[in-house]
Amino acid sequence: MRAAYFAHLEALARQHVGLCDARLPEYAHPLFFRAGTSDIANLLQIFRDGEYDFALHATPRRILDLGAYVGYAAVFLARRFTAAQIFCIEPSPSSFRMLLLNTLPYRAISHLNAAVWRQAGRLALAGLHGGDWGNQLAEPADPKAGGIVCHGVADLLRLRGWPSADYIKCDIEGAEAAVFADPAAAWLAEVEALSADLHDHMQPGCAEAIAACFDPAQFETSRRGEFVIYQRRQTTRAADPPAELALIHASAGLSPMRASNVSADIWGCFLFEDRGCQLHPNPPGGPPAQLSFTCLCDGQSRFLTSLAQPGRPAGEVVFRVLIRRLADGAILLDAEARLPAGGQGEWSERTPLLHGPHEIVLQTAMAEGAADNWRAWARWINPRLC
Repeated sequence: MRAAYFAHLEALARQHVGLCDARLPEYAHPLFFRAGTSDIANLLQIFRDGEYDFALHATPRRILDLGAYVGYAAVFLARRFTAAQIFCIEPSPSSFRMLLLNTLPYRAISHLNAAVWRQAGRLALAGLHGGDWGNQLAEPADPKAGGIVCHGVADLLRLRGWPSADYIKCDIEGAEAAVFADPAAAWLAEVEALSADLHDHMQPGCAEAIAACFDPAQFETSRRGEFVIYQRRQTTRAADPPAELALIHASAGLSPMRASNVSADIWGCFLFEDRGCQLHPNPPGGPPAQLSFTCLCDGQSRFLTSLAQPGRPAGEVVFRVLIRRLADGAILLDAEARLPAGGQGEWSERTPLLHGPHEIVLQTAMAEGAADNWRAWARWINPRLC
């Protein structure tokens, strides 16, 4: 059935133009493609043929996707490595729009509409090979003529705020010769794995440039379809910390949230910016307003959040967090913090090591002596377990 479905999508894409979507049972959100373009070929490579389903020695934490095209590889990797952050670089404006559409539900994926090169500057389109996925770029004879912004890998890491990337996925249509021109580049020191589609037929020297950056004594080489894969023989990084569990997020799929004693008014409870919520306290003497979340924990030992109470004037608000182990109902954390009107701050609490399913309860209430709950805009920003 799966093979027949992919065959149907391919036929649809060859006989039509316009925006279509594919629905796969393992993905909670649709995968969009432009009929009549090279999108369908890339979709089939990744989701039918498993192009990126090769073994990695170390689970990546930071993935740099050079040549992200319309986001299919990023979506595949986000589902495979759920704790990883992924930074997508794509120079084509039209493909970048599709990239945004396909990756919108995935909080761990970020994007930049730019090209990658040996250094920052501007590039020009030098050729189109096989459709939208084959944009070849080059330095223009006149530097002012280039219309495509480019960055070196070190620049990209600084822009994203990363010290390094441990897995680099590279499919950049011949730009490999420029990007990997310096085997002594500092950003290569912490790379654990690289998968690269080589394009010597577009730009001679791509394979040679990449090979010079990965010492055979430290890296083993393998091939997967069109890719050459370099993996460090012995990892240089420390053991992975527990994954961060965000209580409020817009990641793919639905996570249950239970509200108790929350006002039905629009200001009573709402989520914002994919990571925060306003939980308006009830009038003084009323029951605390609560949001409850269930998390499957794996070694987390700290609760972290930012708090804000921007309303003025307003009474003091009591923020409280409870963590309950579902196996036996034991309360592992019961702590509170207070904020006056206009207050904000960071809040961190140590917990025992958390393993298995736990319920995390966030609640707000007016402090003793408050006259009312008017303008008490109590906000939890990025509450999470680490």
